[in-house]
Amino acid sequence: MEHGAQQELQRRLEVIRPEDTLRGFFFNGALEQVRPLGDPVSWRRCIEAAGGDRFMAFFSYPMDSFIRLLYAAAGVLSEGRGDFRTALWHLGREMVPYYLESSAGQVLLLLARGEPRWLLEGLPSAFRTAVRHGECSVSWLGPNHGRLLFQGCSLPAEYYEGAVRGVFESTRIAQTLVSARQLSLLDTEVEVSWDKERHAAGG
Repeated sequence: MEHGAQQELQRRLEVIRPEDTLRGFFFNGALEQVRPLGDPVSWRRCIEAAGGDRFMAFFSYPMDSFIRLLYAAAGVLSEGRGDFRTALWHLGREMVPYYLESSAGQVLLLLARGEPRWLLEGLPSAFRTAVRHGECSVSWLGPNHGRLLFQGCSLPAEYYEGAVRGVFESTRIAQTLVSARQLSLLDTEVEVSWDKERHAAGG
């Protein structure tokens, strides 16, 4: 892991409380990006960071264990394959199918009913069912342009951006632009917009 990322990891760990948790599908999504590499050293590094290699999708596990896993996995994926920040984005995006397979993920899709606005409206509730660490809210900048605000949560902006992008890609309900900005160590905003006419036309 690059030196700056190691320092950032330590800063994030320092602000996590013992009661901060998130669901097991976050762990599964990260580990399944490392497993196919077939590198026993990298695999061991990640399961040691996570505290195990088996996680029940909707059981709660410590946030600090996940942050360690996330940075370890991003370090592994970025070795010879790109930069660390891109790896964080990739890990966020590839977590999404594990969430959408769950009952909570299915409810999110059902309530959205193919509408990007309703999907975005549902993401704060989805966050609350999955993460007990910080808050998520949505505000609207236009009829097809919204902003998610994550407050008090130690996940990095690239991870959020990849996850939000993954939700819209997996549902195939809109051509979207997703852009995240780290406001502070614990605060991130993610802007999401889509082409209303293209969505209405089905492409």
